Amino acid sequence: MVMNSKRLKEKFDEIVNDYQPSAEMDRLFNKALESEILDLDEKTIEDYRLAKIIWYAILLKMAADCRPLDPQNRKEAENLLLFL
Repeated sequence: MVMNSKRLKEKFDEIVNDYQPSAEMDRLFNKALESEILDLDEKTIEDYRLAKIIWYAILLKMAADCRPLDPQNRKEAENLLLFL
C-alpha cells in the first residue's frame, strides 16, 4: 500500500497521541523543578534564560527518547532535519 499524505498524517497523529508530548513536557518540567539544581532566584525567573534552559533540556530528553534505533532511520531523520 502506497502511503499518501493523509495516511501519513494519521500515522503521525497516532504517535503524537500515544506519546502525548505536552503531558511529557509537563512531567519533565516538574522533574526539573524537583532536581534542586536550578537557581530559582528572581532574576532568572523574570527573564527567559532559565525557562529556555529547561525548554532546551526537555526537548533534548524527548528527542533522545524518540531517537530511531536503526542507523538508516536516524540518517533519514537527520537529513530531514536539514529541511525543517
